[in-house]
Amino acid sequence: MTDDGSKTTNVNFKVTETEKWAFKELCAKHRMSQVDGFRLAAKLLEVHLEDESGKSA
Repeated sequence: MTDDGSKTTNVNFKVTETEKWAFKELCAKHRMSQVDGFRLAAKLLEVHLEDESGKSA
């Protein structure tokens, strides 16, 4: 991560068409931008992985 949180960039990765539309629909259903959905997912993944690493210690 950079110190300057205001810089933006593209994230390029491949998902299936079904996954793409499921994500778009989920975000729209909850009136959330896809960017905010991605950020929330990243935070939740971080917490999940930290919890998993704590269990194995």
